[in-house]
Amino acid sequence: MSLAISQCVYSQIQRYSLRRQKPRGLEEQVAIFVATRIFDVGLTTAAAVAAAAAGANAMGVPLTSDMLRHAAIGGAIKAAAMAVAGLIMLAPQNTPLIVLMTLLGTSIGSNALAVVAVANRIFGTDQAPNQLIIAAVVASIPLSFCFVYYYGAFRVPITFTSIAFDVLGAYTFVRMAENLGHPICPPRPALVAGAVFGAVFSGAITLLGCCVIGKSRTIPISDFSGNGHASGSALTTCCGNRVHVSVQSTEYARGQGVVGSRNTFTNGTIYNSAHGIGVYWDPGSVHGGLTFNTHSTRDCTTSTGTSNMTRIVMA
Repeated sequence: MSLAISQCVYSQIQRYSLRRQKPRGLEEQVAIFVATRIFDVGLTTAAAVAAAAAGANAMGVPLTSDMLRHAAIGGAIKAAAMAVAGLIMLAPQNTPLIVLMTLLGTSIGSNALAVVAVANRIFGTDQAPNQLIIAAVVASIPLSFCFVYYYGAFRVPITFTSIAFDVLGAYTFVRMAENLGHPICPPRPALVAGAVFGAVFSGAITLLGCCVIGKSRTIPISDFSGNGHASGSALTTCCGNRVHVSVQSTEYARGQGVVGSRNTFTNGTIYNSAHGIGVYWDPGSVHGGLTFNTHSTRDCTTSTGTSNMTRIVMA
């Protein structure tokens, strides 16, 4: 689920600067891409370790360092595979490489790779059971979907709605492995581990979205044209639900026989109410999604003006 959720959050940070109100340059996008994916690898690793500890506790077995090590390696490989695929896809590629990166950048490819890596550590090199690989591919189906709730004018992603898919993915994995003749654990520990993984990952991603996307910011306003200029600022509150505006503009009147200017002072607050829900599948190298949004605005600003005009009339 890591890519399905993180793509929804990181794309907003990577592509557009809310403070500058314009798209970011390619170099800046690549730098942000690398930073957010490093964060994603660390977070996925931590969530996997927490899930392993919770699963062992639910199963009633002692937690060992090997369990934690295997979980950390699996989480890191899963997130890193998606990150590498996404980074390579930023540059033009030939068709075979695109196909490979497309597969690696989906839940199916990354989950299968993580299971093979962990199984090889447990059972020996090139000894990963085919049953586990097939189970990982099937479990990737629910993990390829996520629901994201967007809040506020800045569209802050709230990702707790996707925990159910992590739980369903974990349950599908252990049941499919059992049906194929390679049982791993009872369903209950898998459900607990999936819930803990989803809670840790979604919680951290939601906090990141609130702190980075939804943070309060001051947006400078500066506009110069041939007929005048405007300057001031718009101070946004958390998530962009309120915008405190303070703008002074000057308009010059130039025409035949007319000279002067008009000064306008605009102050007040704009109230935004915005909600949305996004449904995504296999985001990353291959992605798709549907979003539904509602947005209403109440303008409570007032404008006062003064003018100084001189009209010249030829007798």
